[in-house]
Amino acid sequence: MIKITMTAVACVMATLAAQRPPAPPTGDLVELDVVVVGRDGQTVGLLRRDDFEVKDDGRRVDIKTFDEIKSTGSAPSDDSRSVILLLDDISVSLSGTSPMRGLARLVISAARSADDVAVIRLSKSSDEAFGDMTTALARIDAYAAGSVPFSFRDAREATLKAVAKISRAVEDLEHRRKVVVCIGTRVVCDVTEPIDGRISFTWPYWADALASAARANVSVYSIDPTGLNQRVGPRGYGLIALTGGELFANSRDIAPAIRSIWWEASRYYLIGYWPPASKRDLHSIDVKVQSKGLTVRARQRR
Repeated sequence: MIKITMTAVACVMATLAAQRPPAPPTGDLVELDVVVVGRDGQTVGLLRRDDFEVKDDGRRVDIKTFDEIKSTGSAPSDDSRSVILLLDDISVSLSGTSPMRGLARLVISAARSADDVAVIRLSKSSDEAFGDMTTALARIDAYAAGSVPFSFRDAREATLKAVAKISRAVEDLEHRRKVVVCIGTRVVCDVTEPIDGRISFTWPYWADALASAARANVSVYSIDPTGLNQRVGPRGYGLIALTGGELFANSRDIAPAIRSIWWEASRYYLIGYWPPASKRDLHSIDVKVQSKGLTVRARQRR
């Protein structure tokens, strides 16, 4: 008779577990649009797949697809860029109407013939994220600051709803980075993560905005129209950073911001991976490049 001890059984089970392949990833392929910026503020090209490291919920993932995108806006379809202006008409005072119109016109003046450009006024739920340049200019001319009384809670909710709505509208434009440029005060454009988490009244809108933006490759940028009057505090927990965008404030020279916005809509990398299984509402993402001195602009939530 052969004696099988518990120790032997444990050893066999451990061996079988070690030989068992890891659980397969679940869900659809996640596609990240990643901008890499050098010390000179210019986007960096010619990086390879091996230069990037991606973690999803803290676990390193294998990069399955990789492509460097270069768009000029001079030809339709694959060469076009997508920029949507979201104009804050809630927290900007009445005297800001004319400056906001001028600023919006400057931003879209950098568009080329094949680019997709749209203008959304924050308080106007009927505005859609599509149209031509004529429609965009007409909405800018019709913009009026202080359209509705300001409410901190309502303004945050309106921004999150607008980002989610825009993202769903442009989701069918696959394999392309879309830039939402929110022109307005930081309290409206850079909604911060709810302190109370899932029990907060804003959590459903927060989760919907971040998840929708991730699916559609939408990144939120912001230009603060108040110039040097707006204090810039710590970054990293607001809608802008978490979607892979950038905040431009504390400057009266808007030209560098406009150049960066359009340049980063033109030069980026598309990185695809299979996500690990998770039941979380939102997932964390961490993207790094091996070379020193480079800044990565990529979403941190999906």
